[in-house]
Amino acid sequence: MLVVIVGQGAGYSGVDASVSLADTLYRLGFQGLSDMGAEPWVSVAELYQHADDAVKKIAYKSGVFLSLDQSITVTAGTAVYELPATHVYTLMAALVPATGSPQLLRLTPVRDLWALDGSWSTSSGDAKRCSLDAGSVGTITLYPNPITGGTLAQVAEEYPAQIQAGATTVALPTVLRDYLSYAMLAGARGKESEAAMPEMAKHYQGRLDLYEQIIEHLWGAAQ
Repeated sequence: MLVVIVGQGAGYSGVDASVSLADTLYRLGFQGLSDMGAEPWVSVAELYQHADDAVKKIAYKSGVFLSLDQSITVTAGTAVYELPATHVYTLMAALVPATGSPQLLRLTPVRDLWALDGSWSTSSGDAKRCSLDAGSVGTITLYPNPITGGTLAQVAEEYPAQIQAGATTVALPTVLRDYLSYAMLAGARGKESEAAMPEMAKHYQGRLDLYEQIIEHLWGAAQ
């Protein structure tokens, strides 16, 4: 029996980037959205983009967005599958058949597949391994080529949907709300404009670096 307890943002109420936006606007000298005017030196879309970039950065550096992905259906006779567009890395994987017990798959680099089996790319049988670099970028390859189908279950890091107006909630603990604020502030003050403040952009980036160290300590570094 395969038992995996993992969930993206499990137990989190989530961080609303619009709250970080309101805080950021105040620190940038605006009283609110209505005070920005028709052509502000920094736009709301740009601020959300800075927050989204920061979220993707910690997705690639830590395990803060680990989830159980079961979106890939495995077909007998097919070894290579497209990974989800949001996939970052896989910690563990298993082939779960329609009936019977799941088969854990050992993550194996392609160089080791060649060392294990000189004809690995044409071998077939019950899949026991998977490789993230045996096929093209963004794919996962099962070895041997599976003779039975099922579902590919992966404990994987996958970054969340893009932060933008109308979709501002991120599955993060609320203690990280300031992380998004500092990302917005660093991006805004680092932008070449009449309000540029390189020294403050550097200061805010330093705050981001500290947050990232804490995130890696609490949720683990990327694999």
